[in-house]
Amino acid sequence: MIIDSVKRAFEVAAVFMAHRSYQSLTHAMIQFLEEFEGVEDVAAYEVFNGVGRNGSAIRRFPLTLDEDFQDRNTELLQRILAQSNGGVSANVTEGWVCLDVIKEVKPRRMILLRGSLSEENRSIVEGIYAIYASQVALLDSKERDALTGLANRQSMETTINDIIVFYRNKESRKDRRYSWLALLDIDFFKRVNDEYGHLYGDEVLLHFAGLMEHSFRHTDFLFRFGGEEFVVIVNNCDEAQVSAILERFRQQVEAYEFPSVRITVSIGYCMIDPIAPPTLLIERADQALYHAKDKGRNQVINAAQLEIKRASAARQEVELF
Repeated sequence: MIIDSVKRAFEVAAVFMAHRSYQSLTHAMIQFLEEFEGVEDVAAYEVFNGVGRNGSAIRRFPLTLDEDFQDRNTELLQRILAQSNGGVSANVTEGWVCLDVIKEVKPRRMILLRGSLSEENRSIVEGIYAIYASQVALLDSKERDALTGLANRQSMETTINDIIVFYRNKESRKDRRYSWLALLDIDFFKRVNDEYGHLYGDEVLLHFAGLMEHSFRHTDFLFRFGGEEFVVIVNNCDEAQVSAILERFRQQVEAYEFPSVRITVSIGYCMIDPIAPPTLLIERADQALYHAKDKGRNQVINAAQLEIKRASAARQEVELF
């Protein structure tokens, strides 16, 4: 029976290994587990250490954007976290099985099954967990920037698409809280490389990425876009809140003691409109960033406000003729 279980696990392994992103792989894993007899519910989570109750904050997968989101599994997951060292654990009495992926993965990933599994099916789950965990670690290394440890551009594009789908499936938001895409560029970074060398430049990028991780919330998404450019997706904020969050980070960068050099940052941002393609959103944020750098750098510019000013200027020019 165990041999048959392992055989079945390897039969689905080829399907799992065909996926090219953590999101796609985990969607497939959830669907696979939901097909087992006795399973009532399957949910995946990302765990951030050092924040939230009991030292950890939990974000549900697929995408959950609310900062204080908790579902019926939160208390159970906190209890499991206090005891788990990774792998598959189960409690027959309480009716759950947990798959805890901690190997070389940031943030920690967990999948929780509610219901009852037969001994044979539990053996299959244990077999497929090993494959899933290895694939998660492999994909995580591909979706993460090698220098800073932040998610990379490929992962950013997937996340933006997930956010767009999230808002398309939501009813009209009366609280005016949205997600915002901010493009961050370290000012005069070429001078740093030219004067101090690329190794020192890499050190600045590491400090900058660390400051991002310390400053933004676990409900936000951080990426290295390329070179000295970074992206932050700030979630669940109105316009005044996101402006204050980004301005606070700008001030933190200006005040931060980078090794031997003063660093500032220019920021352009826009609201993530669910009817706009990701390329257009990035272009809007980039135009706002260009304006910030053109007007003296070390400032934060909202693309919407920039577009209003341009439209007003265009109308005034037309009226002159």
